[in-house]
Amino acid sequence: MSGSFPTTPKFRAINFQDNRPVLVNQTLSGKKSARQIGGQYFSFTVQMPAMAQENGQKIFAFLQKQKGAFENFTITYPLQNLGSDKAKTDIASVGVQASQDSTIAMDGFTASTDGVLKAGDMIKFANHTKVYMVQDDVTSDGSGAATVSISPNLVAALADNEAVTVNQPSLTVYLSSGEVMYSTDPSGFFSIAFDVRELIA
Repeated sequence: MSGSFPTTPKFRAINFQDNRPVLVNQTLSGKKSARQIGGQYFSFTVQMPAMAQENGQKIFAFLQKQKGAFENFTITYPLQNLGSDKAKTDIASVGVQASQDSTIAMDGFTASTDGVLKAGDMIKFANHTKVYMVQDDVTSDGSGAATVSISPNLVAALADNEAVTVNQPSLTVYLSSGEVMYSTDPSGFFSIAFDVRELIA
């Protein structure tokens, strides 16, 4: 692991992509057969804002330190979740969950509340490098428990009482390309964009 990407300056834009390698065959009659041939992963392009030389050099040096795709690093998902409990830090899994499960029992939410997590929110379990997307709005029961549908399915089993990050989780990634470049304008401001792919450990 080669550090955490700086949190300032904030990204100007991010192009976020869900990737699922699927082999598709179509017969002459139009029937389709499909088979997933690899695991799901996220990838994205980060565009940094125009930066003064000091910040530009700092960002470029961090990227250059990755030695192309050789090193892995963490980067914080830039968007705030929409769920009402996004600020909570005591949410945890309930019971042992097997690898490939897609509905996860959790507790620690505000009791009897609609939308404690919202569809599209990103979450992460303490023993995983993988980040997951919530599939449906989540309503907690009277004890603050809820069942959360995620995608993709769990890549590894969960222990009981595994802590859950419910806002801006960090993704473990690596650079998709061995080439990293910056450009400067006549005023000396740096422009940098780069592509990363999520690491599935």
